Amino acid sequence: MFHKALLSKSMTDHLRGIVGWALGVAAIVVIQLSVYPTIRSSSSDWSSLIDAFPDAFKEIIRINDYTSETGYLTTELMSFVVPFIFIGLGCSWGARVTTEDEESGFADIAIALPISRASYLVSRFGASLTVMLITTTSFLTTTIIGARLLGMSISVSKFLAGGTCLFLLGTLAMSLASLIGSITGARASALGLSMAFAIGSFLVYSLAPLVDFLDATMPINMFDWTIGTTPLFDGFDWAKMMTTAAISMICALTTFYFFDKRNISG
Repeated sequence: MFHKALLSKSMTDHLRGIVGWALGVAAIVVIQLSVYPTIRSSSSDWSSLIDAFPDAFKEIIRINDYTSETGYLTTELMSFVVPFIFIGLGCSWGARVTTEDEESGFADIAIALPISRASYLVSRFGASLTVMLITTTSFLTTTIIGARLLGMSISVSKFLAGGTCLFLLGTLAMSLASLIGSITGARASALGLSMAFAIGSFLVYSLAPLVDFLDATMPINMFDWTIGTTPLFDGFDWAKMMTTAAISMICALTTFYFFDKRNISG
């Protein structure tokens, strides 16, 4: 079911991009960590500033104990920028799973190989998951080392919970993009529609504390299942993590069905 040559080709064809994603997320972590000593040394001033923010604004961005190390990292790393890096990575690689070879003209060769379409997809999914794991490892390594150098006391297990949430969020986006690609056969559609869904979900997630009918949708919101569990405060939320993994698996299995039925050209 697994073809090493296809996985290797998927990785080597985009090696510079993989390095860029990993270094990019590490750079963002370094920048945010480098600011924290200033926040810590003037915590009373920052607390007064945060208290002056409108309550609606604080609810939208979910500021919680900003001047503490856990609150700061949750706000700066786990609320918007880094999650959307993982979503962008997931949508980009997910869209490639079912469309890239067809659009590049390699599909005829790939499908003509003595492997099943299922094996082909497993190999492409394997490459995408490997890239997601590399980026998650880069995030965790940089965050844990940086936090220790700054004397932060957040436990490694909570950092691992945060990294797992980001990995699962990116994997869900990847599975959704691959599903759309298996239906449309167009990478642009898969990337655009999956990103639009993610952005829409985030807007609902952000506005939910202010709007009752949006708040009622939180049990089916991808962000509530992941970053909404506040992993740096509360650690692993196994129920919601398993929900995210299960939905990703359903999307992936549905991708296999539509990809097997589609007429591949290229």
